[in-house]
Amino acid sequence: MKDVDLQGLVGARLESGYLKIDQRHLSEFSHSTFLDEKYVDLTISRNNALGPELVDGFLLLSLLTYFSFDQPFIEVEGAYGFNYGLDSVRFTAPVMVDEEVRVVREIKSAVLKTDTRARVVESVTMYRRGSTQPVMVADWVMMYVDRLAEERGRA
Repeated sequence: MKDVDLQGLVGARLESGYLKIDQRHLSEFSHSTFLDEKYVDLTISRNNALGPELVDGFLLLSLLTYFSFDQPFIEVEGAYGFNYGLDSVRFTAPVMVDEEVRVVREIKSAVLKTDTRARVVESVTMYRRGSTQPVMVADWVMMYVDRLAEERGRA
């Protein structure tokens, strides 16, 4: 990662296209997170004033992975990034099934931790089509690793 211009990345900005969140994906997300009547009492969910078509905030958060793969900031042969955590996340407006969302991502900081690893913080703002109000804001921390350089270093 030492060959990546990390300081040059700070302030870099990407705007995604829209992604529609359909009922099938919401149902699959619910199933994969055990939010299913087989496992838990869903009464509290049914009492939600916005109804069953409200998209779970954690589903919105998980979409950051999709948007990151769709438009990566760092592309180094043999390198990969992994989720290092979140400094903050807020869900600021509801998203319903069949609505489309997009994100604006900006590099907030990028620091070389070792010759083969860089800690990068992305400021991410998610919008619903037709609205200028964000539906989610987050500071997402990624650790990028130059796997090939690490393997050469171990050899």
